[in-house]
Amino acid sequence: MPDTRVLTDSLKQNINKIECTPEMQTLIYDAVLNPNKLNEHAWVKLVESVTIKAIQNLSHGRAAAKICNDIAQTEQRLAETTGKEKVFRKTLLNQLQSVYTRHKDNQYRNVDTWVGFVNFLCSVFDVLQINNMPLMVLISPVYEVLNILTEDRFIEKEIAIQCLVTQLQFIGEEIEKHNKAKMMNLVKQLNRMFLSDKTSQLSRLMLLEIIELQCGGWKLSRDAYAYYYEEVVKT
Repeated sequence: MPDTRVLTDSLKQNINKIECTPEMQTLIYDAVLNPNKLNEHAWVKLVESVTIKAIQNLSHGRAAAKICNDIAQTEQRLAETTGKEKVFRKTLLNQLQSVYTRHKDNQYRNVDTWVGFVNFLCSVFDVLQINNMPLMVLISPVYEVLNILTEDRFIEKEIAIQCLVTQLQFIGEEIEKHNKAKMMNLVKQLNRMFLSDKTSQLSRLMLLEIIELQCGGWKLSRDAYAYYYEEVVKT
């Protein structure tokens, strides 16, 4: 077992949050403290384990993404000093693509795990940054999965709409910065969902909030903030 005293408190907390097994903890410790110790099989096992944890529980998604960021930062520093291949990043991207393909082939029938995947993918895009930039290769996949959540099949699924709104709160501004046309198309879909008779009152409220947030340049006005975070809480 590596000397875990040199790990940051935030990494330790995130490892606890996603309820790692002892074996998984050891893989994460090695990935951050001694990445040369891991072979290709170990990297694949690590990425698969973190992804499964992230998808199974929505509360694990951002913590898992932060763990991925810590590992990616170690790998980036090593690559800059030694020219070593970025195995973790490549393995993570391959895993995300593989999971997405499985859901697509299954027509997104398992709503809970699909929403868990969207949550994790968007969290990785938001949290994992190299040289203060997100992984640009994820821009199109992130937009695509969010757009899928606007389809009629999810309009009565509050968990899907909550995920859609939550992720746009985190990364909507970044998506719009890189592709305004795609964001405008997404906003049209949000408006369509908001006006649908099938949309629940709670979902409509969430959609209205994100529509107003985007219209306000991703900043809520004082009145809007009071409405969503003070008046709504009272009711």
